[in-house]
Amino acid sequence: MPPAIAAIAQKLLSFFKDMWDNTMMIYGEKGIEPFKKPLIVAVPTLIILYAAVYSPLGTRLSAARSHMESLQVIAQHAGEYEDAKTRLSAYQRRLPLIKDKDEWLNFLITNSAKAYGISFEGMGAQKETEVGNFVVVSRDVSVTTNYATLGKWMADIENSPILIRIVELNMRRDQSNPGLIKVNFKLSTIIPKFQGGGS
Repeated sequence: MPPAIAAIAQKLLSFFKDMWDNTMMIYGEKGIEPFKKPLIVAVPTLIILYAAVYSPLGTRLSAARSHMESLQVIAQHAGEYEDAKTRLSAYQRRLPLIKDKDEWLNFLITNSAKAYGISFEGMGAQKETEVGNFVVVSRDVSVTTNYATLGKWMADIENSPILIRIVELNMRRDQSNPGLIKVNFKLSTIIPKFQGGGS
């Protein structure tokens, strides 16, 4: 401790010690009588000061402490939240937009089939089912092709950058054309109702 501060501290200690000694001496000679008037003034003043200053500060301090603890928890998990948000955005980019829901599945099926020279025997109406914040869009398709072409086409569909899945598949040999198969399958994709998908 610096000498100047030590000297001040020593003087304060001496002052309070002298004051305490004087108070005890007066109390010993005259009892509580000389202290009644100062106590009557001091006690209510201290209670008012406590109620007006210390108590509200304590409440504010408690609220500030709770707020700080909340901020610390948020700060600890901010990185995880950002990672989850980035992953969610990546998943959403693999989904078609809600504005494209009427044409997108049909466009993908017909364009990819054309690339493999596959013609359709039938295509069912598009079915839409709402699940939470998403619309599940499905369509039944019937084609006749060979195993090799079917395998390549299915791989191409399922490897689309936008999420699409073959959820049902039935096939049987075409009795009238040896080497060909008749295939019925259902394709599905999910579309977010909010605008966040697309690629």
